[in-house]
Amino acid sequence: MAGAIAACLVATIVAGCGSGSKPVQAPARRSTASALMPMRLCFRRHGYSVAPEHASDLRTAPRRFEFVAVWNLLNPDGIAVAVAVSRSVEGATRAAVWTRNENAKLGRGVVIAPVVQFGKVDVLWTAKPAPRDVRGIYGCVRLSS
Repeated sequence: MAGAIAACLVATIVAGCGSGSKPVQAPARRSTASALMPMRLCFRRHGYSVAPEHASDLRTAPRRFEFVAVWNLLNPDGIAVAVAVSRSVEGATRAAVWTRNENAKLGRGVVIAPVVQFGKVDVLWTAKPAPRDVRGIYGCVRLSS
C-alpha cells in the first residue's frame, strides 16, 4: 500500500503537475550535484537508498516550482519519502502548497502524508513517519539547508 501511495505521489508531483506548463531548464549538473552531495550522503548513512529523478522528469514539473532535484528515498523498513530541492525558497513554498492541496484531494483525509519545508527543500512523506525517520531525514536536510 505504501509503495502504491509513494508511486502515486511522486508521479503526481513530478509528472502530472506540469501537464500545462512550459518545461524547466535542466539544472547545471556538477554544481547542483556537488552542493547536494552532503545531504545525499547523510541520507545513505541513515539507511536510505537515494534514487534521483531524471532531468527529463524534472522538466515536466511547472517552472514555478524551480526544481533542481527530486530524490525518492526508501529505508530498509519500506518507508518511502521524496525530497524536492528548488532553486529558491519561493519555488519550494509554491511546490509545498501545491503538494499539500493535491494530497488533501487524493487522500481525502484518510492518508496522513505530511509535506515539510526547510528553506529550498521540501520533504514529501507518503505516510505518517516514525520519529526515528523524522530525526534522520530532517537532520540531513537541516545540515544542508
